[in-house]
Amino acid sequence: MSNNAFLNGVASYNAVSEKWSKVLLKNLSLVGVYKHIAIDHSSELSDNSDAIHLRMVNDSSVTVANYYTRSAVPGTAGTEGTISYGTAAVDDYVLQLTESPATAVKFEDYALKTADVAFQAKIIERGLYALSKYVDTFVMNTIIAAAGTTLTAFNATTAAAGDMYDVLLQAAAVLKKAGATPVSNASDLAGDQGIKETGYVVVNPDVMRFILKEPAFVKVDMTDKNALWKEGIVRGTIAGLVVLESSNMPTTTNVCTIFAGIKSAAHFAIKKISDRMIPAQNNFQMLWSVLTTCGCTVSHPSAIVKCAVTVA
Repeated sequence: MSNNAFLNGVASYNAVSEKWSKVLLKNLSLVGVYKHIAIDHSSELSDNSDAIHLRMVNDSSVTVANYYTRSAVPGTAGTEGTISYGTAAVDDYVLQLTESPATAVKFEDYALKTADVAFQAKIIERGLYALSKYVDTFVMNTIIAAAGTTLTAFNATTAAAGDMYDVLLQAAAVLKKAGATPVSNASDLAGDQGIKETGYVVVNPDVMRFILKEPAFVKVDMTDKNALWKEGIVRGTIAGLVVLESSNMPTTTNVCTIFAGIKSAAHFAIKKISDRMIPAQNNFQMLWSVLTTCGCTVSHPSAIVKCAVTVA
């Protein structure tokens, strides 16, 4: 049933509620950096589930050794070895929905009766944006807390040219050891994993202005339809890392903790619990609210590195 039918008083209120219910998660995916820094497991959650179990294969499951060594002396036999069978080690992680963010908006019924649909939509759009910012910050806080490597704190305000680049090179080195591949040289051995495991670094606008000064920074052309991770928050590449900028990062006075990682190291999920639009009982107002639940876990902390950066 159409939105106009509701505005003219010939449709039930749940017509609008059902409409926004369908587009809620789609709107949530339009903003926020968490879509890029963690794997979304939302689709794996059933209606009655609030957690999923992730099974990650441990590196100790695989043993590579030379089986046969040929002799360098012609006519001389080589050395034959044996095959070692290791236990298939599997690490279990639980992705549990622990946070329950909600947003609520009220606005006068008169605005609806005058068919100001654009105004109504804008209010709800801002509500969804605020909700996604909450999830964004929650996911980043969780990842930062689990980081396996902490670099020496860095003062960007007194740094010389190239010092910021050196910090990012240190972060990139940690990620490469954890399985990341440089964006400019994805190994053929990695196959399709080359892009998936590309390292990223997340910074806030205060840190971004120092990165922009680095000659090694390469800006991503956002007009290119094939640009890597094209959602408006990718700024470019540096030190083999994709640079993501977010204003939702946890920041104390003049200090921002930036972090880098690979996507498969972190996992998140978000589920809509309730979405409704109802008339207030005692006045001519419409009430709209959304309740969701979300969770995040890190299964590969050695692939996450953080650094506290002092900015002006």
